[in-house]
Amino acid sequence: MQVSTVVSQWGNSNGIRVPVEILKRAQVELNDKLFFDVDENGRIILTRDPTPRPGTLEYLFKDYTDGAFQTELPDLGEAVGNEKW
Repeated sequence: MQVSTVVSQWGNSNGIRVPVEILKRAQVELNDKLFFDVDENGRIILTRDPTPRPGTLEYLFKDYTDGAFQTELPDLGEAVGNEKW
């Protein structure tokens, strides 16, 4: 999906508007910190701060340092009863 936008004046700075669909696909939410970079071809690279968000399992364990930690649930195999998964 490629969309276009226009650089506009915003106070003493310049600004761009990012369409909500692009923000959703990039998992960017209101007040997220974003980082700008420019590659060797002059393309602007915009990335979201990788710091875990409050309320997530990653956030609860962000300071955990005692061994491996993963947030993915293990594959428990096929259901053998009335489980709903």
